Parts: sequence; structure tokens; C-alpha cells
Amino acid sequence: MPLKKKRYVFIIVTVFCVLLMSGITGRHETLQAEGIGVVSVKGYLNVRTGPGTYYSKLKSGGTGVVLSDGQRVTVIGKNGGWYHVKFTQNSKSLNGYVKSSYLKFKTGKTYSSIVGYTVSEINVRKNMDTSKVYLTHDNEKIKLPVKKKVRIYSEKYSEKKRWYYAEFVYEGTSYKGYVEADEIEVTYGTGLPGMSKSSTALTLYKDPSKKTTVTNASGKNVLVQKGAQFVITEQKFFDEKKYFCIKVISSNVTYKGYVLADNVYFQLVRDEKAAATAKPEETAKPTATPEPTEKPAETEKPAGTSEPETAAEFKKDLEKNGFPDDYITELLKLHEKYPYWQFKPYKTGLKWSDVIKNESKVGLNLLSINKSYAWKSTAAKAYDWKTDKYIPYDGSTWVTASQKAVKYYMDPRNFLDERGIFQFESLEYQSDSQTQSGVENILNNTPMHNKKYTYTSDGKTVSVKYSKTFMTAAKKSKVSPYHLASRVKQEVVISAVKMSSSVSGTVSGYKGIYNFYNIGANNSVVAGGAVANGLRWAKTGNTYLRPWNNRYKSIVGGAQYIGKNYINIGQNTLYLEKFNVTSKNRYNHQYMGNIEAPNNEATKTVAAYGAIDKNMPMVFSIPIYEDMPDKPCDVPSGGKNPNNYLKTLYIKDYAFDSKFVLGDNGTKTYTLTVNNSVASVKICATKVSKYSTMTGTGVKNLQVGENTFYVKVKSESGKTRKYKIIVTRK
Repeated sequence: MPLKKKRYVFIIVTVFCVLLMSGITGRHETLQAEGIGVVSVKGYLNVRTGPGTYYSKLKSGGTGVVLSDGQRVTVIGKNGGWYHVKFTQNSKSLNGYVKSSYLKFKTGKTYSSIVGYTVSEINVRKNMDTSKVYLTHDNEKIKLPVKKKVRIYSEKYSEKKRWYYAEFVYEGTSYKGYVEADEIEVTYGTGLPGMSKSSTALTLYKDPSKKTTVTNASGKNVLVQKGAQFVITEQKFFDEKKYFCIKVISSNVTYKGYVLADNVYFQLVRDEKAAATAKPEETAKPTATPEPTEKPAETEKPAGTSEPETAAEFKKDLEKNGFPDDYITELLKLHEKYPYWQFKPYKTGLKWSDVIKNESKVGLNLLSINKSYAWKSTAAKAYDWKTDKYIPYDGSTWVTASQKAVKYYMDPRNFLDERGIFQFESLEYQSDSQTQSGVENILNNTPMHNKKYTYTSDGKTVSVKYSKTFMTAAKKSKVSPYHLASRVKQEVVISAVKMSSSVSGTVSGYKGIYNFYNIGANNSVVAGGAVANGLRWAKTGNTYLRPWNNRYKSIVGGAQYIGKNYINIGQNTLYLEKFNVTSKNRYNHQYMGNIEAPNNEATKTVAAYGAIDKNMPMVFSIPIYEDMPDKPCDVPSGGKNPNNYLKTLYIKDYAFDSKFVLGDNGTKTYTLTVNNSVASVKICATKVSKYSTMTGTGVKNLQVGENTFYVKVKSESGKTRKYKIIVTRK
């Protein structure tokens, strides 16, 4: 049957077509809609330089790059079982490859192409030139028949039209070229991933012709924001305009409706199969002789230190200091590689069970609502059994962590490796072991490495190295110069030759003002955003050497600010800043709400340090609790929906003596008395969670006297709740 209306399908991909375009009339561009993936791993995910484990690990600052669970990345290509991704880490834009099985997508799937069929006879353009060169076969212009299958890879916008770059088979030969999007009808199947690129929010309609909108539980219109991802299930025309029917998640609720199609595109991922035959970078021949690198002074002893202890001596000291055996096993491995690292026990004197109980209070430790059920608390005020929804405590997506999650992140034994150990790094100044050369090691591959700057003090011009200033800052603030240097590296270093505008001294309105730690650099609606906020803070006030009108004041004064508020009062590790098990303000004054923050910050710290000299002394303060479990607490994994509540419960045409109220946990008995003439009743109920299963409803025969019935609801996690009903027949 011929189609009466033109069909418009808007496809977008994350790549530019390899064909050269020239002489284009009017606007000509490749439309883009990024595929956003979320890392889903137990622990951390390595990033490779190519699509395979035989490729080397991606490095930044000399350290292997890893992605953490829940981290968002943009997918720019797919190569077999690997995704090519890009992301930002430590203010650096990076890209590499990760296994596809470790990425999840809000839209469920990714596609490198989609299928469509022609709706009329069409010619195929060879390119997008104004000369309109067409594909030919046997010297004749190719004309595709109606209902000809094509495979679409990308979309262009030219001559005020949308064009698909598509592949098809014509008389036994495969061709690729451009066809008008209007002439192709896409096959949706169970749904295709899409994204809004509209500059404004799109209204979600129930019926576009009547302008009736989809609303949330509060009665407000559901809006599809720019960049929102969703599943497109079909297209329809209303009042001569095309709409897509979509399923979109908003505030953890799935809504279905129609959006105007003008600014909606399908998400496609570039297929990089052609690159799969490339050799790993380890086997590639260098194009030029590499420049010689400075040989590390591995035989040089760190200043102020003696020969490192043997493994036996080190183990004996650990035992003497009170480290448990399961701590010692892992610390010996670290000692073998870093013989000058020192490990000090932080004996809390607290029972493990008491600590977990206090740190599991609702609203104290938070994580993303997108985590699996095992990570999230179902305690009162953390989870609403009546609606099967988790209650947010920060924004709309941060909910209370489960006790399992608290146990995992608070158990130091889970993080005694080269990366995780840095959440226990002592952030206090260690004058006997922390040196200027150690600071230079951290500043390597930054614009501050072995570099001087000048500033004016008491009318005199002073020239000093950055590393020397960090040592001065450490002495004045009692904060580790290594921590200060790595923190600055995280905050303002963009590359080996560039730092952010926060330390340029050239920002309009704040010329000559510096903020090396980005203190006060919070995002807001004020002009200039976070950078302007930080520089405003650095310019005003008279504490901590403010105004920071030179680099020296910013580095030293900022260190004093950092030291006073946490490190100098005992919360002197990333771990203790989050989990305050010190004697002062215990279980309060916790710097971060995110329970994963210490572990995530440890990863950033390692990246900031770069290649760590094995001879560099470092001190780690590791908490020890009383009556800890025999084994390290497991990573919460999986989990299923816990809800086994009823939403409604009634008997058709009759009323209970006491009405059912949403939220009843099954402790109440519902009673009803009927006449002798009533031989049966019909029990009706609905459940709160779509994942639960229910039994016990339907028609029930009655004996004279009391008849007891149970409606049972079994949660997806396997727990059953019973609701008791007694019907008395006279």
C-alpha cells in the first residue's frame, strides 16, 4: 500500500563520514548524538590503548588509567567485543578501549547500523557535492526499487535536507551512497536507542493532536531534557508533523509518550572492525629514534632514611605494632615493591559492629541511585515500601548506602593495594622523610616541574621554585607537601605545558589573582561559573594570606586552609575525612556524602603522583577495629527488588470491618461477615512492585463459620509477606 505521508527518520552517529565533501550548498554537517555508557564492574576497569588485552594499558602521567564502577563514558566506536570510549579524568581528555561487557546503557543496547526500506523509487548520490554525482551500475544510474533494504550508518544535513549514508546490494554488488531520509522507513523492532539534541526541553505528549501531556506523580509535565537518552519504538504523524513514540526514564520512573521528531536522533556507534587487523602498539616500529630518558636513581638512598628492612624485620615490626595477620599479608607485598613506605596502625579502639551501626544511619553515607539493589538501603526513611522508591538525600539521585556497602568501603583490608592504599596516606607533614626532590617527582610532567616563578614581597622581587614553595607551605600548614602538590596537580594542571585559568592571573575582573587549590570554586549561575567563584573567594577576605595576589600566597595560604579544617584536627587521611572514627565529632563532620569518595580520590591521587619512585618514603595510617570479621567484607553484588507489599486489598462488593491502608506490612488481620446465602467471595489485590509475585486472590468458597485466607506477596529477592483475611459466613 503506498504511503500517503512522507516519513522522516533522523539518524545520528558519533563519527564523520570518511568521504570528502566539497562545494556544498548551504549548511552541511554531520549530526551527532553520543552514546553514554556507565561502567559496571566489581572494583575497577582497565583502559587499553587498543581493542584487546594484548594492547598495553592506557597511561596518564605515567600511571595506568582505570575507570570506577558507575563512571560515565562516551562511546565513539565499537570493535568486536570492545568499545572505544572517551572520558575526562583529572582535567584531562582521554580515550581508549574497554570490554563491552563492562558497560551498561540507559537505552539497553547500542547499534553500529540500523535497517530501513525505501518507500519509493530513488536514485543514490555518490557524494554531497552540488554537482549531484550519482552512483552507477554498468554505466547506468542506480535506481533503487520500492521496499529495497538498506543499512544506515550515518546521517548528513545538506541542501536543507537530511541524508542517510547507507549500504545496499544492487544486482549482486554492494554499494554505499547517500539517499534522502524522507524516502526511507526505518525498522524499529523492539525499540532503538535515541537522544534529544534540542536546545530546549521537549514536551512529552500522551496525544499530540489534543496537546495532552504526560505528567508525573506531582502532576507536573514530564520534560525530555537536552542530552536525555531513551528508546524509540515507532513514529506517527499528528497534524502533518512527525512524532516519535519513546520510553524515557525520569527520576527513576519510566514514562511513555510522544515527542516532536525534529531534534531527536538515533544513537549509532561507529563500527571499527576495519581497525581490528592493526597490530598492537607494542609491535609497531618506531618512526624515529626515541630521545634518551633520565635513568632513575634506584640505587640512591632517600635522604634521611636508613637501609630498608628485610621482609622478616618488616613483618616483625608490623606484628609488634598490632597489625592483624590479614593486614600483614598484603602490606608485605607492598613493602617488597616500595621498601621505604611506612605503615602505621590507627587503633580506633572501636568495635566493628558499633562503627557499622553508626555509619549506616540513613542519609549519612550516600551513593548513586543507579547502583544495584545490594548497594542501597531499605531502612525506614531510606526506602518507601509503599511506592517501591528510594528516598534521595542529595539532589534526586543520591540515596542511602546499604549496610553491606558501608561494610565493604569501611573495611581497610579491601584496599591494601598500590591504588587503594592512598586513601590511608597520612596527609600530615613528615619532616624527616618528605623532601623537595619528592615534590619534584610528583610535579613531573607539569608546567611546575623544576620551574621557578617570581613574585614581589616587601618591595623585593623573589624568584623561587614551585617545589620549594610546597615545602614552605607544608611547614606552615603541617600538611604533607606531597598531598599539596598532588592536589594542585588534580585541580589545575591540564597538560605538561598548560594549567587552568584559575592560576593564570589573567581572568577578567580577577587579574593578578590565583587559586591553586580551586578553593571556593563551586558551580553557580553567576557569570564565569566555578573559576570566577574560586577567584572571587581568593580575592576577598583577610584570612589564609588572602587576597591571593601572587602564586606564593595562593599555594601557602591555601595549604593553611586545608590543614586547619580537617588534617590538623585528626582527620588526616582521605578515609578519616569521610569516615570520622576519631574521638572528635565522631560519626559527624564528614567531608563527603559519597561513600565511594575515598576510594575514588585514591585513584585520582595515584594518577596525580604519576610514576612513583620506589625509594620515595611515604606514610600510611591504616585503621584497625576490634572484633572485625574473619574475612574482608565482600563487594555488594547484584541483588533483586526487595518489595513484597500490597498496594490494594479488598473483597469485591464487600467492605472489610477495617479498611486496608497502603503501607500495611501484613501484621493486621482483615475481617468480614456475610449472610448464609453468600457461598463464595472474590478476593482482589494489587501489588506495589511489578517485580513481585502474588498468590491467594480470586474466588473463594465459604463454609459456615470462619474462613481464613492468605494473600501472599513474594519479592523478587525471595522474601514472602502474608496478608490475613477472615471471612465469617453466618
